[in-house]
Amino acid sequence: MSLRAKLLLVALSILALPWAGWQFVRQMETLLRQGQEQALLASADALARGIAVRPGGLPAAGESWFVHPLDFAPRLDGDASDWRGATAVPLVFGGPKPWVRVVAGRASERLHLWISVDDASPQRGDAHWPADLAFDRLHLRVLGRGGELALRLANAGPGELRVAGEDGLPPPVRVEGAWREREGGYDVELALPQDFSVRAIGLRVQDVDAGGAIRSAGTLDGAGLVRPAPLHGVLASLEPVLQALAPEGMRVRVADRDGWVLARAGELRADQSEEDILPWRRGIYRALLFRDVTATANEPPTARRLLRAEVARAVAGAPAVAWRRDPAGARLLLSAAVPLEVAGQVRGAVLIERSNSEVLLLTDQAFSGLLGVSLVAFLASGGIILLFATRLGQRIRRLRDAAEHALDREGRVTPFPRTSARDEIGDLSRSFARLLDQVAAYTDYLRSLSGKLSHELNTPLAIVRTSLDNLDDARLDPQARVVVARARDGVERMGHLVRTMSEVTRIEHAIEAAEAEDLDLRALLQGCADAYEALLAPRSLRLDLPPGPLPLRAAPDLLVQALDKLVDNARGFTSERGWVRLSATREQGGVRIALANQGPLLPEAMRGRLFDSLVSLRDSSQRAEGAAHLGFGLYVVRLVADLHRGHAEAHNLPAGDGVEFVLHLRGMP
Repeated sequence: MSLRAKLLLVALSILALPWAGWQFVRQMETLLRQGQEQALLASADALARGIAVRPGGLPAAGESWFVHPLDFAPRLDGDASDWRGATAVPLVFGGPKPWVRVVAGRASERLHLWISVDDASPQRGDAHWPADLAFDRLHLRVLGRGGELALRLANAGPGELRVAGEDGLPPPVRVEGAWREREGGYDVELALPQDFSVRAIGLRVQDVDAGGAIRSAGTLDGAGLVRPAPLHGVLASLEPVLQALAPEGMRVRVADRDGWVLARAGELRADQSEEDILPWRRGIYRALLFRDVTATANEPPTARRLLRAEVARAVAGAPAVAWRRDPAGARLLLSAAVPLEVAGQVRGAVLIERSNSEVLLLTDQAFSGLLGVSLVAFLASGGIILLFATRLGQRIRRLRDAAEHALDREGRVTPFPRTSARDEIGDLSRSFARLLDQVAAYTDYLRSLSGKLSHELNTPLAIVRTSLDNLDDARLDPQARVVVARARDGVERMGHLVRTMSEVTRIEHAIEAAEAEDLDLRALLQGCADAYEALLAPRSLRLDLPPGPLPLRAAPDLLVQALDKLVDNARGFTSERGWVRLSATREQGGVRIALANQGPLLPEAMRGRLFDSLVSLRDSSQRAEGAAHLGFGLYVVRLVADLHRGHAEAHNLPAGDGVEFVLHLRGMP
């Protein structure tokens, strides 16, 4: 691929901008939802506290009956079709498989009851029959303004309801009702007198099967006796209070411990996104933003009972929130439920709901802005990168052409064009020019030196090697072979000497052309130490650097070469169980770099000559690790120290267990 194509390919990385923006939009939507949850819980808690201040009319903390408000009195015929949906969610008894369903309603201050009993083996009898006879019957215990009333309800057949007292005699009050037989059971519908003012009611249903076995269900205590439960219903007096306290655009409902709605107020704000957001965008938000919401708000606003998980948790004493999809649009509906506590007892729950259309509108605005910014940024960056790639490719091609014609057919260096550009391409062009100047000078040097070296070194070395090779074929005694081996080692040493001198010459030229730059010496030493650990293993490397940076104007490549020479020298004199310590400190006028190693001490007579050329203290065992050492390493260290306006020194450690080499550097001008 061409450079232009590669840069255009790299430009595609800007596509990460829309992805990052979308992640931001999702995170923003999540944070806004969390903020809505906290705010809605706070509003619900404030409403619950306001209601708890005036708890009149709230149901008791224990078991109680919810009385449905009826628009008109139903016909007492045992058919619940005229109860207008009140029987849709009845109270049930006789678990685990309930077989008794009860609904209480009030019309014109008169209490109505509808009781449905599942009975597969009817054993019928009239209410006035003796109580010790086994037949199907209902027992009511009613508390009202006239006192306590115990009633027995039973019919031998369908028709007008038969009512008697517990003693089988006619009751003191007139109870109207009907007994209706149906397949699999019977239904009882009755109405108590208007002037009785029922406050509590208890029920026990007795069912007798064909074998005489009796089962009972209803509001029973532990001994099986009827326990009256207080009545409560819709609190019309509470709705004006809720209407005044409910936040605008929210729906508030108060429910008892069984979920029956006692009061309601407020309406949800209309979904503004239906008009302000395009349908395809709503589809995207519904598919991507609302993936974590699976429930749908199918419950009608006028529901008589709230069968919700958050309401159940609130009745249990813990606040809860829930998100649901709006089946009619792309918005979410948030509901928060908190316990309604009075004197430390949970009397019900407060449920408050709102929509998140505002969040959806903000998300749409952010998404629209993201699309626009991403498109402009992509087009602009793509155009700029294309122009830059074209210009960069032209400059690199000119540099390539100049490099290809830098040497003519005869090996002579031609003038290299220089540029004044201050970027990396300009630096590379000037580096090529300096390199070619050095190559030209070095070529001239090699041309002048080649004849001398060929005559003075190569030819004698070749003669000696040939002679030694011929001696290998001769029959020599062992002592003579040792001498020949020593001679061959000397020849190899002379060859290595020629190569080492060439390396020193190269480093000297590098020192002459070195360019200074500002660097952090601490970071440089840290990076070098990471590489030296593997080289020195199994020896241990200790690093002692100051906590802060060590600024220095220097040539980093030459400093690294000097450190390489010092580390190689320390490796040769340190046993495998020994240690090497590299340290640096700031001193007046510059920095101090020290490399200490555990090993033999320096002879006093050699301290002043260690940094001279061709001086080495290595014995034969230390040379065995690699090629012969000719003493040029510390000489290079001295040249690097001189370049940085400093000096190098070596001394024995005070403890007498090793040697320390020190570089005092002031920096390049």
